[in-house]
Amino acid sequence: MIQLLITICLLIFLQTNVQAIYDPLSVANNKYGIHITDQNDISATHDLVNSTNGDWGYVTVVITDNDLNRNKWQEVFNTMRRKHLIPLVRIATHVEGDAWVIPQEVNIDKWVDFLNSLNWPIENRYVILFNEPNHANEWGNTLDPARYGDLLIKFSQALKNVSNDFFILPAGLDASAANDGATMDEKTYLTQLFSNYPDLFNYIDGWTSHAYPNPAFSGSPNALGKGTLATFAWERELIRSFGITKKLPIFITETGWEHSEGKYLNNRLLSSNIIASYLQTAASGIWTDRDIVAITPFLLNYQDNPFDHFSWRKLNSADYYPEYYSYQSLPKTAGTPKQREVYQFTPSLFPDSLVVHSTYTLETTLQNLGQSIIEPNNGYILTIRDETNLFDVFTEPLPVLEPNEKGRVRAFIKTPKAEGDYIVTTMITHGSIRVPIETKTIHIIPPPSADLSVQLGWRKNSDNQIATVLLYDTKDTLLHKFTDIRIQNNHLSITGFYQVKPGEKYRVVVLVPYYLPRQAIITMQTEANVWSVKRLYPFDFNRDGKLTVQDIIALLLMSPNIVIQLFLHS
Repeated sequence: MIQLLITICLLIFLQTNVQAIYDPLSVANNKYGIHITDQNDISATHDLVNSTNGDWGYVTVVITDNDLNRNKWQEVFNTMRRKHLIPLVRIATHVEGDAWVIPQEVNIDKWVDFLNSLNWPIENRYVILFNEPNHANEWGNTLDPARYGDLLIKFSQALKNVSNDFFILPAGLDASAANDGATMDEKTYLTQLFSNYPDLFNYIDGWTSHAYPNPAFSGSPNALGKGTLATFAWERELIRSFGITKKLPIFITETGWEHSEGKYLNNRLLSSNIIASYLQTAASGIWTDRDIVAITPFLLNYQDNPFDHFSWRKLNSADYYPEYYSYQSLPKTAGTPKQREVYQFTPSLFPDSLVVHSTYTLETTLQNLGQSIIEPNNGYILTIRDETNLFDVFTEPLPVLEPNEKGRVRAFIKTPKAEGDYIVTTMITHGSIRVPIETKTIHIIPPPSADLSVQLGWRKNSDNQIATVLLYDTKDTLLHKFTDIRIQNNHLSITGFYQVKPGEKYRVVVLVPYYLPRQAIITMQTEANVWSVKRLYPFDFNRDGKLTVQDIIALLLMSPNIVIQLFLHS
């Protein structure tokens, strides 16, 4: 009953916690990140955003509808997992002419299938639905808030239908855009969007902000209001003015200054040294807002127009401009995002029954079916616990296992001295996290016994002969050696099989002086075992356990009476 209750509780826990987003600000969070356009920059991203004792920073990437290669992006995600980076995925269509194509409803299922097929690095799957639709050239050369709202809701519903792990973010808007036909003022755009879809905010989980320091990407880091680093705060107040009380964590997925250095020097722009100091000011000022989850400035590396003046990496160089090193030096937090951890044994580590006061080496295959990487150096331990604390347990270090990988695990245990049923839970622990793998009731039984039938030569009765019985496991490890066992009525009675596992196969060997050894493969039962071996032949005259020429010499030296007794004497 106890085991059944534990199983039910585990099932309830999994059903209520699987596939549900969490508030990223409810755990330790490293808000610093960067925007990249080249997946080869992931290592440099790690060095930048996980510096100064930081961990699990953010990286904004764009996936277009003509680049839905699952193997490619799974490997990108795997690399981010290894580098402890959280992806903010902005999905996009593709360019036709001078504009991005408007997303089509018919392609929603394709996007959903692709995004859901990936094993994401953490539980929250952050998806940003397109980009700056208040620019006509970002939306098929049209300005259509109603159409964007309709697609946002349908994409959100479709993604949430397959997994509530999808954390839906709207497109970031250009807060400095004007109402000139080519662009639409952000306030106007959001007002129209909300008037068409008053429940729109039920379909998003956070807010995306393009908080650029304008005008000309050269504004003061202390400026406030629309079109500044504090654009997100202005947007937050605008949303509240619509009567929206839902808390929306803020993701600043684009921000930053243009620097004068690039393919061509532009002295009208700020120098990278000034921008480096501005980053320090922002970090101690506006970016301390408690609602901010992520800040991913635009852009780590771009080697040509039109973004060479945004690029933090110098052109045709492995070196970076001063803002990279300034950002790298900012104090950071060691983030602890939630990862789904699921592990499986094949077969079970513990058999159903074990013998009292016995020592065992238990082995099985462990498969990592979750999101985290099993890393012994990061504190991952195989732990075995029982309610009574009567088992002595030692486990070997776990193998390093990435998601979907398998590896062998081994535990050494000594069972209690008392018979009975014991509930044993095997889990993987790291830090304060405990992930159960299996909970099982183990029957601790007395040592089995055996009745072994033997026939010595062609003798009618083999009584009073002395035998030795050896028991080996399937790895040819000698588990028992029973000596001086007297044969009675052609049977050997053996008791005290410790260290055995009922239900498993063993090799039993019978040794009798002057007879060649005999063996049999047997299956150990929990109580009385009945075994037999084939007839033992009396050809081991020199008693070395094998038939050789030396046995002929020994035979010639033996008394004829002894030889006859070996073959026929009753």
